[in-house]
Formats: sequence, C-alpha cells, structure tokens
Amino acid sequence: MATRSVPAAIGATAIRIDAIDKLRGRFRYATHVHAAAELHAMTVRSPVASARIDRIDTTSAMRVPGAVMVLTGADIPGRRLGSKVADQPVLAHEQVRHHGEAVALAIAETPQAARRMAELITVQLTGLPAVTDPELALDWSAPAVGPDGNLVAQHQTRRGNARGEIAVACRWSTGRQDAAFLAPEAGVAVPRPDGTIHLTIATQDIHTDHAQVTHALGIEPSRLVVHNSGVGGAFGGREDITLQAHLVLAAVRTGRPVRMIYTRAESLAAHPSRHPMTTDVELTCRPDGEFVSLRVRTVLDGGAYASTSAPVSAIVHDFSAGLYRFAAVDITTSAVYTNNPPAGAMRGFGATQACFLIESTVDAVAAELGRDPVALRRQNLLRAGEPLATTGQPLTGCADPRDVLDAALAVPAPDVRLGTTHRRGVGVALGIKSAGLGHGKPDPATVAVTLTAEGADVESSAAEVGQGVTEVLMRVVGAQLPGVPVRVVSTPTTFPTAGGSKASRQTMASGGAAHRASAEVRRQLDELLGRGWTAATVAADLGSRTLRHQVTYDGPATDSARPHKAFQLMAHRVTVDVDTVTGQVEVAQAVCAQDCGRVIDPISVRGQLVGGTVQGIGFALWEERKVDAAGIQTTAGFGDYLLPTAVDVPDVVAVPLEVPHPDLTLGAKGIGEGPLVSSPAAVAAAVRCATGRPVSRIPLWRAEISGVRTARDG
Repeated sequence: MATRSVPAAIGATAIRIDAIDKLRGRFRYATHVHAAAELHAMTVRSPVASARIDRIDTTSAMRVPGAVMVLTGADIPGRRLGSKVADQPVLAHEQVRHHGEAVALAIAETPQAARRMAELITVQLTGLPAVTDPELALDWSAPAVGPDGNLVAQHQTRRGNARGEIAVACRWSTGRQDAAFLAPEAGVAVPRPDGTIHLTIATQDIHTDHAQVTHALGIEPSRLVVHNSGVGGAFGGREDITLQAHLVLAAVRTGRPVRMIYTRAESLAAHPSRHPMTTDVELTCRPDGEFVSLRVRTVLDGGAYASTSAPVSAIVHDFSAGLYRFAAVDITTSAVYTNNPPAGAMRGFGATQACFLIESTVDAVAAELGRDPVALRRQNLLRAGEPLATTGQPLTGCADPRDVLDAALAVPAPDVRLGTTHRRGVGVALGIKSAGLGHGKPDPATVAVTLTAEGADVESSAAEVGQGVTEVLMRVVGAQLPGVPVRVVSTPTTFPTAGGSKASRQTMASGGAAHRASAEVRRQLDELLGRGWTAATVAADLGSRTLRHQVTYDGPATDSARPHKAFQLMAHRVTVDVDTVTGQVEVAQAVCAQDCGRVIDPISVRGQLVGGTVQGIGFALWEERKVDAAGIQTTAGFGDYLLPTAVDVPDVVAVPLEVPHPDLTLGAKGIGEGPLVSSPAAVAAAVRCATGRPVSRIPLWRAEISGVRTARDG
C-alpha cells in the first residue's frame, strides 16, 4: 500500500505522486502480476471475417506436454458480452463475425505450451459473405451482421429551412486509429477456497467489467472480485472486455489460477479501434461569409459488435456543427454493423471525427470565398451563452470560443527553416467535446475519506490510467485537511463504483465526491478539536479515534434539453513543413489552447494537452489499423502501425485557460479528451495550406501530398 504524504496545494506545480516509481521501474503494471501455481492461457482467433464454424479439433493440442484444457464457444453457448448491447460471445460459437475473433482458449502449465496448443488447434470454417463497406451495410441486399440487421444507432436533427446563396459540398473520411497503449492486456484470475474468484487486470472500469463478466458467464456477482492493477495506458482501448471473461472462465473450469498476457498482434486483434467515418457535408453561406445552413450525412463503421457505437455516434452527431452559428441544420449520423473488426471507445469519442468534418468544411468554404480561414471562423463563431446548432444547449460554464482561438494564435510562430523543396503551412482548428457521460445517464462516483492520527486515507475505485486522478484526489482532500498526510487506497469491486475513467469525468465525479467526503470529515474534526487544529494537533490529539465519511456524487443532472454536464473547448494552431518531392510532413510547432475550468494539477494538465496533441498528430499523419477489402486486418504490430516517435514530436505549446465552471466542484472539469479533438483537423489544415491539396482523408500518408511543386518551381 502507498505511503502517505502531504499533497501539494491545488494549482501548485509539484512532482506527481506516481512519477518516481514509474521512472525507476517500480510501478506494478498488469504484466507484472503473477499467482502461485498459475496456469497460462492463449486465444485462437479467426483467420477470416465471416464464416460458419464447422468443427474445432483439439486432439493434437491436447497431446502437447503440459496441456490442461481447451475451451470453446460450446462450453458457454448463448452467453454474451457488451457494455451497451450484449451481443458479443465470450468465444465465437457456430459463427465468426470478424477477423481476429476469439474462437478457442488453450490452457497449459507454461506459456510455451499454451502457445503450441493454440498453433495445433484446427478450426474448420465455411466462408460466408462478408459486409466490409459500411456505406453498403444498410442496403437491402446486405447480409445481416447484427442481431436485427446492420443499423446499430441513428441520430437525426432537422431545424430551419434557410439556405445561403453559396453552397460548398465536401466528402471527408477518417481512419481506424488504435489506442496503442504500451502495456498490452494482461491479468490473473485466482480461485479461492471460499468459492470466490479474484481477477486482477488493467481496466478503465472494474465495476462495468464485473457486471459484464458475471452476466456473460452466468455466475453470482458475489463470487467475482475485480481488482485494478497498474494501467499502462488506456485511451478508451480498455473499456471493452478482452481477456477478462476468458481468465475467469478458465479459473472456474480448472480450479487453478490462470494468467494471460497478450502479444502485440493479439492486442491489436482483441480491442476495438476508433470508428472509421465517411461523411458528406454541404455548407451554405451568404456572399459575405455568414453561414446559413449545414447538411451532414455521416456513417460510422462499428464493426462486428455494437461496443460503444451508439454513444460515440451520438457525440459525433451533437458536435457536427462545431462551435458555429447556423440558421438551419439537417444532420443524420448512423453507426452500422459490418464484418470489420469492432470499433469502440477512443480518446475524443466521436468529437474528433466531428471536428475533422466541420473544421475541414470551414476551410473549404474559406477557399471558395477567398477568405482568411481564421477571419471566417471569427465571423461565425458562437458567443458564450448561445445555443449549439445541433442540441440547442447553451454554451455555458466555459470560455468564449474567441478567447480560446485568440490564446492559440497569441503564441509566437516558430522560426522558418525551409529547404528548397519544402513548403510551410499553418492550420487552425477549434473543437468542442462534452465532459461526463451526459444524455441523462447516471454518472455517480463514491469516495470514502478516513482520518486517523496517522493521516487520511481516500478510498476509491477510480482507475488511474495515467491521467492523474490519484493526484487530484490527494489535492482535493488535502485542501480540506491542510498539512495532513494523505494516501489514495485503490479499492476492488467490493467497494462502490467510481464509474469509469472515461468521458473526461473522474476529476468532476470522483473529485466532487472526495471534496464532499473530506469536507464532512473536516466538520467532524472542527467539532472534536476546535477550528484551530493543525496537522500536528491532529497527530497528537486524535488518539485512537477514527473519523470517516463516504459520499456518492453524481454531479449536475443531464436531460434532453441539457444533454451534457460540461463542455471542453479547445483550439490548435499547427505549423508544418512539407517536402513536396517525398511528401514527408514535419510538424514544426503545435499550439494547444484549452479551457480547463480550474487547474488542480498543472503538471498533469500540461501532460494531457501535450500528449493528446501528439496523439492527434499521429492520427492525422500515420496511425491506422489497416483492414483490406475482405475484412482482414493487416496491421499486426507496431512495426506496421506507425506511431510518432521522439523525433516526430514537435515543440508543443500548452496554453491552459482557467474559466472555473460554476456548477462543478472547485470549478474544475475534465479535459483529457480535448487535445485529441482538434489537433488532427489542424494538422490537415496546415498540410492543405502548404500544398494546396484537399486532404480529404486522415491519416493522409505522404503519397497523397508528394509531387506538389514548390513556390520556387512556379
């Protein structure tokens, strides 16, 4: 258990509580977790996108020395997983719906034996027609992939019938970005003599995992206890079930501890990607540049299972008009089933795709009118307090969009260092993303604060995925109990939920609960020791007494009129140098300005703004899990999934704006997704500026922009 320490003050710059252990290699990730006498498991996955399972032959596999058991879908027929829609089998039974779907589980005494077993398991398949083009998925002739057809979710908003004299029509698309966390999925399930199974994994939400696994395996909820290990990155990629159900099933069936650790190829096959998007947009305006109407038709490829397609498509829909004023909107957003690998949560959660479509369209309108893109944006931006064009929710509790844009533009531009074949381009994009679950969904978090003479303990099941929630909880409690040593105790599913570390919500939700719990403990302390107490008098006079208070906090309510708890507003200005012979893009500078509410921990805030911006650069230029026309994912590792490396990271200037939210604890709101919302659109805009090419798709790859003549060539 962590030692207690006196937390830094809110807003003060200090070393994060987990930094030293991570730098020294002492932090315990899921890949480091073991159990005595553990078995090892490995999945067998489908080599095709759509097929009937005729037979699974395990004879040769069971002859491997050390072989223990093979599990297939026949062992758990009819059971389903899914955080929103329970449509995904624990192991494919009778049919596979995507390339890489798990069809069998090999269990052995050693990892090597499990791997050899997996190689020897023979899966006999009969190929079936595959739906791989999302735009054709809703055609009457398309085979049904989903349980009731191929439509996962659809959202429509129509308001007004005005139309401007000038119309600009565009088609935009985005690719299949991966979370690309460095620590692969791993975990251990341990059966205990009392009949319980203790599962230790790296996840974004232990309680949601617990609910899905117990439902899918048909076991009593009280029998399963889920613990979070150290998490080596998440970014939405750990919201879905991967190895959790396999581990628990294996432990139940063998009666022994079972461990799994994915290879990178297995990881890329097992967890969902960002939703690929194709969208057709028409924006009409007056000759003076005033926006009048927006028509959008967006299709998101959800892949073979529903995952989070419904809420992701809702976010795409809500923010498709961005931060701009329109007299009329006609927007339809659809998410569809295909036989491609599943898509799910990814940092930005749909707002990234929405930002790319609207900001790219604004750039196209500026080019059509011969207007400066920044000036055109200023002319049409909403003011603080105005309603969003899609939902009608007023833009409150946040900065004015013009202030965010001005903050990004105020940073000095980088020096010009162009070669003879290079062009420099500058692009700007503004984005908006919600914080919190919203849309009327319950969003509770429970925290307990216990004070003894030794210090304060903060109990919470909030997943620390690197975003800094541990530091936030310590500082929030420390503000109520100044000078008192504090530690955060990570709790399993036997403690009430903190909700998931997703939707940029933990600072608001768990931070709000911690504030209320510690405020009550302080009230009790004032009553007991008098208001003049100090940390020294607490240590000396509290004695054996314990003060404790537990709070469940849900934050401001949301409904159809107010679908979002809070807004993240951000702007990027990106400067690129493009080699017009090779197509190589070098990002010279990226400026990220974001309204952060009140800054609790400046180091974590800067880390979020810089890290999210770099992820956005990667998405705009290189990052894509490639899937061919047959639905086969051809990306198998980081050798062919191109991540930005240290030499690709530019000067990233983080500019946090502090506009405290009046309805949130301490005025602080979630910010984690914002930097990955507008950075890809700004990179694309900068490349358009440098090359004159439309950049209608990201990641853009150098082949799409090579061969552009430089200014010196005429």
